[in-house]
Amino acid sequence: MRVLGIDTANLTNTIGLIDGDRMVTDFAWEARDNSLQRIIISTDLVLKRAGLTLAEIDGLAVGIGPGSWTGVRVGVTVAKTLAYAVNKPICGISSLEAIAYQARSASILLCPLVDAGRENVYSAFYRARGKTLAMEGDYYVGNIKGLTERVKEPALFLGKPAHLYRRAITGELGDLAGFGSPSDTSSGCVVALLSLTRFAAGAADDAFSLVPLYLGESLAQALLRKKETEAGDE
Repeated sequence: MRVLGIDTANLTNTIGLIDGDRMVTDFAWEARDNSLQRIIISTDLVLKRAGLTLAEIDGLAVGIGPGSWTGVRVGVTVAKTLAYAVNKPICGISSLEAIAYQARSASILLCPLVDAGRENVYSAFYRARGKTLAMEGDYYVGNIKGLTERVKEPALFLGKPAHLYRRAITGELGDLAGFGSPSDTSSGCVVALLSLTRFAAGAADDAFSLVPLYLGESLAQALLRKKETEAGDE
């Protein structure tokens, strides 16, 4: 199955193409230019490198975050538009899962981290299951201490925030904490590879209803809750 993978959730934007489990080509650029036009131009470049047209791929996969709100939103919009234009199935892939996938050979619990701002992180726990990953529990949004309190066994922390907070994590967990690559950028091919199992199971997303993975309370929600609380105190 030929799948085009698009991920614009991180500091580096990536687009890749796979054919089955074979990585055909991948392209990356700095997220300072994550405009819709640049994503489309880069998609065209990847397809030309592979000698294919968009109509000749079998499906699309897109990183849905958590990550850069603007980047994710634009990337998802482009992927949905392309899928609709050529009537191809689409799968949304969590950025946390994509980070964890790069350490799938590890036999211990995987804990990818993405910066959530204000000394908070997005995270989740995964275990390798052959060529796939199984998520355990729910997504986490909060500070490092709250995350480490959930860890009761050896775990491999992944992504740049894991190294940024390495001292705090080690201070709480000691020898239970291990650390993988500081990179939090997955390739477009990784996003595409993660979609294969879902495509095979007929579990593609609806191109109209697919949205970015927003974890935690939005600023608008926070301000509304604050107003309601203040009004109740009067």
